[in-house]
Amino acid sequence: MAKALEEGITIGFKQPEFLVSADIPVIRYKGSHKKLREEKTVDVTSSSDQGWFPQNVTCRTACPIYTDARSYSLAISEGKNQLAYLLARQNNPFVSVLGKVCNAPCEPVCQRAKIDAPVTIRALKGFAVEKNRFSTKEVYQWLNAKKSKVELPKGGLPPRVAIVGAGPAGLSAAHDMALMGYRVKVFEASSQPGGMLNAIPRYKLDDETIKRDVDGILFLGVKIETNKTCGKDFGIDGLLEQYEAVLLATGLQKGKSLDIPGAGLQGVLHGVDFLRRVVAGDRIGLGRNVVVLGGGNVAIDIARTVMRIGGRGTRVSVVCVEAAKGSKKYNPEDEMQADESEISEARKEGVTFHTSLAPEEILEEFGAVNGLRVRSVSAVYDSEGRFNPTYEGKKGQVLGADTIILGLGQELDLSFMGGGKGLKLGPDGGVKTNPETMMTSKKGVFSCGDMVNPGHIVDAVASGQKAAQSIHEYLGGTGSLGLRGSGDIEPVHHHERHDTFAIRCTIWEKLPPQLLVRRRRWNMALVEGSYSGSEAKLQGQRCIDCSISPMISPYNPCTVCGGCVDSCPAECISMRFINKADLNGSKDVVEGAGGDGPWVSLIIDDNECIRCGACAEACSEDSIYMVKFKEVSR
Repeated sequence: MAKALEEGITIGFKQPEFLVSADIPVIRYKGSHKKLREEKTVDVTSSSDQGWFPQNVTCRTACPIYTDARSYSLAISEGKNQLAYLLARQNNPFVSVLGKVCNAPCEPVCQRAKIDAPVTIRALKGFAVEKNRFSTKEVYQWLNAKKSKVELPKGGLPPRVAIVGAGPAGLSAAHDMALMGYRVKVFEASSQPGGMLNAIPRYKLDDETIKRDVDGILFLGVKIETNKTCGKDFGIDGLLEQYEAVLLATGLQKGKSLDIPGAGLQGVLHGVDFLRRVVAGDRIGLGRNVVVLGGGNVAIDIARTVMRIGGRGTRVSVVCVEAAKGSKKYNPEDEMQADESEISEARKEGVTFHTSLAPEEILEEFGAVNGLRVRSVSAVYDSEGRFNPTYEGKKGQVLGADTIILGLGQELDLSFMGGGKGLKLGPDGGVKTNPETMMTSKKGVFSCGDMVNPGHIVDAVASGQKAAQSIHEYLGGTGSLGLRGSGDIEPVHHHERHDTFAIRCTIWEKLPPQLLVRRRRWNMALVEGSYSGSEAKLQGQRCIDCSISPMISPYNPCTVCGGCVDSCPAECISMRFINKADLNGSKDVVEGAGGDGPWVSLIIDDNECIRCGACAEACSEDSIYMVKFKEVSR
């Protein structure tokens, strides 16, 4: 039965009229139509609405910080832009940043994609941020009214917590702990907070956006000391003498190097350092033929940045061992890891791609770079999934280059460990932590963010929030902020679903406006603009509100007319006969239905249903009706 709770189909068992009993239960079968056909027995179980809601609102469950994208999209669709901002901000201290550069894991799983294309969730968040008129004080008044009851450890002043690293993970933890009432101080090695945000090109993310979110966190009383490096200016053991808990969130600050001849030549640059220097306004000498090594988003960021700061006639190419995007659908791990949209924009801007090529040697002339010898690659990973390229032929080709930038990713800089003993590293080179508590091998010292589990910005925010809650519990506090996840659910009848749905389906996806390609060269102007008010409202209306769903009534017997099956545009409704033996011993269903069967089962496949309401409109017996699940206060 436990296994049956993992997926999603609703079945209402309806007997033909001559077998109808007084109370026919509504139960859930978890699986797909294919699974129903293949299994010899049907595993069924009762299921509450409380469990159905979070499983079905996939945009929220796919978000590492459980942002309520459905609600803020619908608020924008009604012109309630201020409410939309509060909903987007509720559990997200970096709402402005993520409105511009979130990787948006919510969009691929958006229910609207079953019809045409996902709702543009990230762009709508950015619109809500742009339209926000609340002061920081007003936002926190609203958050304090929304948060759950939190009790700090009893006795004396609130405990002090030290955080090493002012990136998204560290500052998110500082935000949550300060909101709980702790005294928090952050130590940052660089001259300004932001961490890896300060390596994101400014054509994507501007300084003002970062400052807005950071200032919002500092408003809570969080203290930051910049130009303070752990392992040099202070040590972990020294922090433990002054603070009740220490959180390490230094990130991956060291660029990965390349172990091939010529890697130390003049003209070979490390990618993340290069991006930081560009953001800081440093002048960097580049040649006319720049090659970027790497197949991820960082490599694309580097290439697009060079196109902007390079002089006239500068040629930029990306060389990577992975195959071109979309060329190996049978084995996508062998393909470039960069987003398709990033690759597409880079091509528009003039970047050239050389895929399935592994660098063998950086050629030299007069002590500087004078070319790159590469070798063709047929496969990146071996049969056991390890990085172990398979090469084609014995002789490599030479690509022209006078500057090579390594965009191969980052790794942990271990210098921070110079001021502490007892910390252990995991097999992947990151800091070893308890995955449940986030505590390291050293008592009182926690770790989060990329140095534990590398990911995107939103993953770092989630990691910092989890660490804050773990430290709170470690210090003896109780309760939580309760700003993430769904509340209790109250189902209510919903009428006229199909008419509303049909209108929403006529609205086509429209992406935010973008700066013309010819205007991107030699400047760092933001590429992506924002929706107008009318455009945002229409795009918000594309949300089909997946908190609404067809339900099978336990009181109005199905007459097996087939009207719902015929009317369903998604073809997700079907009927089949089922016997007592098919129920696999489920006593509740057998007692409710009476006898041994056969019964007619009406099956709605939740995995394919688009919640249009056509089935409820077609049902003359009200055996199917639409229900909206509303969240209520805890």
